[in-house]
Amino acid sequence: MPEQEIQKHIAAVIDIGTIAIRMVIAEVGAKNEIRYLEQLQKPVRFGKDVFKTGRLSSASMRQGVNILRDFKSVIDTYGIKKVQAIATSAVREAQNRDNFIDQIYVRAGIEVEILEGPEENRLELIAVEHALEGRIDLEKKNCLIVEVGSGSTEMIIMDQGRVSVTRTLPIGSVRLPEQAVAGKEDAGLIQRVLKKSIRDIAQNVAREVRMEQIDTFVALGGDMRFVSQQLLPETLDRFTILEKKEFVSFMGRVGKMTPEEIAAQYSLDYGHAESLYPALLFYLNFLNETKAEEVIIPKLSIRDGLLLEMAQLFSGYRRTDVSKQVLNSAHHLGAKYMYDKGHAVCVASLSLKLYDLLAGDHGMGSRERLLLEVSGILHDIGTYVSPSGHHKHSYYLVDAAEIFGLRRTDKNIVANVVRYHRRVPPRETHVPYMSLAKSDRAIVSKLASILRIADALDTGHQQKIRSFTLERSEDTYAIWVPKEIGDISLERESLRRKGDMFADVFGAPLDLKQGAGPSL
Repeated sequence: MPEQEIQKHIAAVIDIGTIAIRMVIAEVGAKNEIRYLEQLQKPVRFGKDVFKTGRLSSASMRQGVNILRDFKSVIDTYGIKKVQAIATSAVREAQNRDNFIDQIYVRAGIEVEILEGPEENRLELIAVEHALEGRIDLEKKNCLIVEVGSGSTEMIIMDQGRVSVTRTLPIGSVRLPEQAVAGKEDAGLIQRVLKKSIRDIAQNVAREVRMEQIDTFVALGGDMRFVSQQLLPETLDRFTILEKKEFVSFMGRVGKMTPEEIAAQYSLDYGHAESLYPALLFYLNFLNETKAEEVIIPKLSIRDGLLLEMAQLFSGYRRTDVSKQVLNSAHHLGAKYMYDKGHAVCVASLSLKLYDLLAGDHGMGSRERLLLEVSGILHDIGTYVSPSGHHKHSYYLVDAAEIFGLRRTDKNIVANVVRYHRRVPPRETHVPYMSLAKSDRAIVSKLASILRIADALDTGHQQKIRSFTLERSEDTYAIWVPKEIGDISLERESLRRKGDMFADVFGAPLDLKQGAGPSL
């Protein structure tokens, strides 16, 4: 469809955060074209409730619902049909979050999605790539992207444009480490505690990547945009660049001020003034772990990431290849646990080929295909713990990991698929499997049965079989491989042992045959 024919849409994005509920209304169109119409923000105290008691209070829930009812009136005035509402760390961690989400839907008519850390990372990357597009090439950088929120801190580490490490840290400008909370009036103590906390984080990350090799530091978030507004002239660019020495100098001045003085000096509400210095300390300490001498500050947020994603959906134009970054993250996790990369890539490739050939039989789509490829890459990482029972070890390593771009439900599927790539198929006594939604259990069974076949085809880890054809008959399937690859008795025996689940799921057994095959 030509660009001029692509219809523009007015959309609303609502972000239910830790200290505020924010809404952006914008017109979105072709090639990430966004025209902002209105931006609203109302303060809330969700973080103070949840981080102290683990629950949202009745008062704060009423406050939140009332704000969202007002926002819905604005949405209705515009006649907006496309509304995306998300909730992040405070609501995500609240024990009574489901009640709150239900109240929002019933009383305000807004459906809210709880956003997990990997989803936040994905939207942040969309925003960053759009902000820097055509100006800074991340494929030539070792980059750390940080967003310090009120309740959590998001980290993305990219190696030459490839996502390698992501972290969602349960610390933020409102939720400080315990020692810092105890001495909250002592700026020196907060600095020491945060420096130690971030040093511990850096040491943990150093098992996968060396922080001192990072040359590009990108700081997302309203607090860093505020600093940019104070120190740099306003431009039409989608990002600003702040010298490290200027940032350090600003921190020195703010560190000597009380929250009351900050509020008066910069016309901030007290809550923002109180959390500003701790937030900036997080950024500074992360910056100090790298060799970067400047801070890149995009003028975009996670809300912009959502709008950009909507624009991509409407127009079909995609700047961010999320699936590629998901796979980069999976390979990095595999390397962390010293996987056999050749075997992993081969099994993933064979799995996808079989998946595509069975498209008319399994009824799944691109999302499940990506989850199968991730499962193929990670199915054997449990051997890092022990070759014995490694399928179970693979399960809990995947379950405990952060994989860029995968929601919790997606990761649950991948963890279960790698769990069943060998030995017994799913049983009713297996709690992690039975805890899945019925539809997800069906996906696990189909993907795991395919993965078992692919793993059997490379049982010797020699990548002998790289291509095959599939023959269907009324009561059986047959995989045909070329004669030139030589003896396949090992693969045939492995397929005999692993093929039972495939026969149960697809209703017919699968044989391994050698030769041209009837379809060639």
